[in-house]
Amino acid sequence: MVFVAYALRGATGFGAGVVSIPLLLLALPLPVVIPLVTAMGMLASFGQALHQRRWVDWATLRHLVVPSVLGVAAGLWLFSALDPDMLLRALAVFIIGYALWGYLPRRAARPAPAWLGPLAGALGGFVATVFGGMAGPLYVVYLRSFALDKTRFRATVAVALLCLSALRALGYGGLGLYDARVMWLLAAALPVVALAMIAGDRWHARLDEARFGHVVAALLVLSGAALLFK
Repeated sequence: MVFVAYALRGATGFGAGVVSIPLLLLALPLPVVIPLVTAMGMLASFGQALHQRRWVDWATLRHLVVPSVLGVAAGLWLFSALDPDMLLRALAVFIIGYALWGYLPRRAARPAPAWLGPLAGALGGFVATVFGGMAGPLYVVYLRSFALDKTRFRATVAVALLCLSALRALGYGGLGLYDARVMWLLAAALPVVALAMIAGDRWHARLDEARFGHVVAALLVLSGAALLFK
């Protein structure tokens, strides 16, 4: 599951969290999965952002980063305050909703209104902090309105998610979530993540986005349903 999730991330710039988190939660507790996926995502984003930095749309990116800080702060408070079972149910509903959104027809891209960047950044930071990832869909809504080609889009999303995951990792570290169990799991997963990102990068050149998106959406519906009734 980790390989598939990060091959998707390597190909598109986002999506690892929505695939890996619900499946990992079937076997591991929420306080382990959230910091683990955050650390994996941060390392994956760093490699991807470094490799693709020449294609990043910095002007578009800056409207996401500062509001994301506010969203992370709110998410850290909620993550430490709410019952884990409640978070799991909310996560399942969010995943299913996002998957069904993936089947909706897309309109032609239009310039984003000025308020959409801050809103996407704040909500993305909040959702990613509470659920351990999945800011990608919210960032995508904003970035898609600029009609970036898939290479520029992938690079810009990667840098946005790198900034976000670094902030979240600092916050989770402050909550004491990076214990020995998480670090051992991270060490075991890193070779798989690296290979998956290489495979995803090669996949990017021949990616059929519409068909691929429908397959991922179907997988997410199944994962979210399994999590909801766990």
